[in-house]
Amino acid sequence: MKKLLCYALLSILSCYEIYSQTTITQSQAPAEDSLKLGLKWKNAPIYVRSMPFAIYTGAGKLSDRVAQNIEIGKSFNIVDLGIAYGRNSLRPDTTSFLEARVTMDVCNMGIFANEMTIGAGKLFDSQGSLMLELTYSIFAQISPKWGIGLVTGYYDFSNEYYDSSKSFYGFLIRYGLQRTDSGGLFGLGRGHGRPGRPGRSHGHGR
Repeated sequence: MKKLLCYALLSILSCYEIYSQTTITQSQAPAEDSLKLGLKWKNAPIYVRSMPFAIYTGAGKLSDRVAQNIEIGKSFNIVDLGIAYGRNSLRPDTTSFLEARVTMDVCNMGIFANEMTIGAGKLFDSQGSLMLELTYSIFAQISPKWGIGLVTGYYDFSNEYYDSSKSFYGFLIRYGLQRTDSGGLFGLGRGHGRPGRPGRSHGHGR
């Protein structure tokens, strides 16, 4: 019985020592990486992204081949979650759409980044078509809040009676908090991160 009590006591002390060491290690870990910062919806910063001009590939009049949209949402470190509204042509009777989007900052180097966007929404045509999007962009952060980029991607439209796919090329403008070379939102961490992507890279790439 005494041996069992001693064994139990030693086990408890060992577990307590391991727990104490883990707690100390976690408390001493630097909180400078905003990638590890858990952002809640109400605390996440707002961004605005717009594609003022994009042109579809293939034949057709220019008024039928131009697309435009504007998006607003919130940034969660390397991910933007937003709602976009746009139109698929410049005709007076153009078909508009509403779409939910997820944009991920895939990689960074200096002021440049590569982004990928996946979206799904509704095209307001007579059939209420489903709209899906897959887009890639080359983005440059030209100031603490403003960035521009080149974009290429695909729109897929489908309903009960027909489907179509359109590829496009265009440019985008984004207003919102910039990201560091590690992809996190600059200024949210408490550490000694470098002051933003514009300028020289300090070797914190992926």
